[in-house]
Parts: sequence; structure tokens; C-alpha cells
Amino acid sequence: MRIVGVVFLVFLFLSCEPGLTVPPEVEPGFGGIVFFEKGTWPPQDSLFNLWVFASQIYPLDSLKVFEGLFADPPRIYLYPAIDRNLPLFVDSTSYAFALPPANYLYVGVLQRFASEITVRSLRVVGLYGTPDNPPLPIPVVVSGSQFIDGIDIRVNFHKPPPQPF
Repeated sequence: MRIVGVVFLVFLFLSCEPGLTVPPEVEPGFGGIVFFEKGTWPPQDSLFNLWVFASQIYPLDSLKVFEGLFADPPRIYLYPAIDRNLPLFVDSTSYAFALPPANYLYVGVLQRFASEITVRSLRVVGLYGTPDNPPLPIPVVVSGSQFIDGIDIRVNFHKPPPQPF
């Protein structure tokens, strides 16, 4: 009878869930795929930078763009980084944008098309938004240790969305 009891206890022990374990750490943010419309890429000399951006500010004006980018902490974030680019001349690229928890009211793809960095050298070329014409931005809410997939953005360099600034 003791052997049956020991076997039963061993069976129970091995079949139990780990219990109260700490969930795996997830860095907050969002990700998806940027799709580039075929045949719409501009000449290489007008592609100084290409970023996914997430802005806690909307609507934007020229003053808010630079305040948002260079504030501490920033209110407008760039992916992959201000000194790096998304891949150029591809059909699509996936991205994973680590961000602090917040409401991101305006998400899209930003092109810098001139050598100087001014508001006049930037334009939004893709928007995470509604299918309306013109599209309206869809906010992305990142909370806690949540990573949101499926924030896909379509870019057509010949038909950019309305410019916010």
C-alpha cells in the first residue's frame, strides 16, 4: 500500500503545473509589416532616411514635430533610429518597435527627402489608418508589458496620405 501511495504522490508531483511563476518578460511596443507599393519608390537621391514613427501627439504642426522628437522623454519615436533606415527598395519589411507604454495617436512611415533635417524635408508616406480616402489615423495603445502584432502599414510614394504638418 505504501508503494502505491508513493507512486501516486510522484505522479501528482510530476503532473502539476509550475504554479505561480513569473511570466516571461515582454518588451512593450508594436510591430508588423511595411508594404511598399511596387513601382513607386523615388530616386535614391531623395531617400536620406526612412523610418516607422509613433507619435503621442496628433494633430502635428511643424513646431510639435521637433519638440516631440527631441523632448526628454520624446513624444515622437523613430524606428529603427534617427541615424538608421528601414531597408530601401524592397517589397516589404517586418519591424518590431520597442516603445514605452502610451497612447500612440499617429503611426506611419516617414521619409526624409533632403540632406538637411527640417520639417520641410520630411513627409509621411504611409499611415496606419482606416481604409477611407483620405485615411484617418488609428491609434495604437501600448500598455504594460504588451507587444502588439499586426500594425501593418502600406506605403505608396506617389500617393502619400495627407500631411499632418
